[in-house]
Amino acid sequence: MPRILKAWTATAAAALSVMLIWPLPVSRAAALPEVQAAFPAFPVTVNGTVTDQTHSPYPLLLYRDTTYFPMTWNYTSSLGLTVSWSKESGLSLDKKDGCIPLAQDLTAEANANSGSSPAAVPAPFPVKVNGKTIVNADEPYPVLLYRNIVYFPMTWRFAHKEFNWKTSWDGVRGFAIQSCTKPSEEGRIQAEALNLANGGQLAVKDGWVYMNPYLWSEGAHQLVRSKPDGSSRTKLSDDKATSINVVDDWLYYIASEPSKPNAIYKMKTDGTERTLVSQTNASRLWVQDGWMYYLHLVERRGNDNAPFYSSNGMERMRTDGSEKQILLSGMDINNFFLQGERLYVLTDEGEKKTLYAMGNDGSGRTELREKVTDFTVIDGWIYYVKDGKQLRKMSADGSVDIPLHESARIPVFGLNYRDGWVYYVSGSFGVSRSASVERIRLDGTGRQALAEARATALYIAEDQLYFPNWSMGDRTMEHMNIDKPQP
Repeated sequence: MPRILKAWTATAAAALSVMLIWPLPVSRAAALPEVQAAFPAFPVTVNGTVTDQTHSPYPLLLYRDTTYFPMTWNYTSSLGLTVSWSKESGLSLDKKDGCIPLAQDLTAEANANSGSSPAAVPAPFPVKVNGKTIVNADEPYPVLLYRNIVYFPMTWRFAHKEFNWKTSWDGVRGFAIQSCTKPSEEGRIQAEALNLANGGQLAVKDGWVYMNPYLWSEGAHQLVRSKPDGSSRTKLSDDKATSINVVDDWLYYIASEPSKPNAIYKMKTDGTERTLVSQTNASRLWVQDGWMYYLHLVERRGNDNAPFYSSNGMERMRTDGSEKQILLSGMDINNFFLQGERLYVLTDEGEKKTLYAMGNDGSGRTELREKVTDFTVIDGWIYYVKDGKQLRKMSADGSVDIPLHESARIPVFGLNYRDGWVYYVSGSFGVSRSASVERIRLDGTGRQALAEARATALYIAEDQLYFPNWSMGDRTMEHMNIDKPQP
């Protein structure tokens, strides 16, 4: 760890109008003495969001073992800073109450950071921090200009004494900075959503794991509660449960019984008051803001005349089973992701397999990408798999598309996320086939194989990675410590 406090990273705003750009004439900029900086080689997290420096147009800098970040709108807003500029008084930074979640503006072109030494120049103007004047020429860690953007040093003096931020460091997760507490709640909601998007065989709330440890073709099933490490396990019911949602002190889930296949139930988190909510044939249940969103299933017949269920659209109803509404009709849907008032839906239209975005009431449907085989949403970016093998990410509107990794072992599926790592399964099942659980950093670097396992989905519960391990059609839940992966 460098001797001076590591600062949080920065990505630039999308347009110059939202950046603090020093309007320095080219001739004068060339006359200023250059200093040789470097790029940080460690992860940096801001209010729970791990930054992607590889695809940032204005990446973080290191100078004299001190981390510098660019004064962009996104980062000053997320850290709760007010920035002002004038030719007479120069740059002013002031701490304000509150902050907003960090939004990252990235580019598809990766930075060539490895081995390079970016040249910056000291800023030739006065600086004030919380009303106190700083003489930049006398500072051991001066404010810098790089790519015509103001970069500010995050020393202990500024980060702790002036701005009162909480910081942490370790050799694995790198540097983390927290300027306000609200984004921590955003992180919890995202973690719950990622588990739901994987099928919801496991859910986490308030230090407890609620899961179905077995999905067997025959035999008894259980819905249980335990600690994340598997201890203190208690059986709550005999349900074959999927799509487990924890809402306050209630569990909402889908259970399959001979007389009521794929019906929606609820019960208290202690296993009491088990209640049938709706006998609707449902899959992929997602509860949000008093609504239950789900895929509507219909019975079909295969070539051998054997019955099976597949989706024929998407619906929602109130959590008491009332006000059923049809959101999409007559469509075979593989999966969906609900994020506030925005709904992402992956349809199965043969080889097309199209990802759409729309309102959570089904309005305003817009096509984002074709040939998508799996996807999820992480920190406002859509991570998706193209053609079963290309792991990519794109902005919420689809305008920026970034390749991350192409796997030789297909298909790639089961995307989940924690602490800057995207987790996924690579491979297929069968007597002579194999699969592995892998992870890669959100910028596409540092890929690691964690375990050989025929995992059908991935779930994360604190420091534990859970996965149903497939064997001859049966799936038994196993888990491993996510911070101590076994090769």
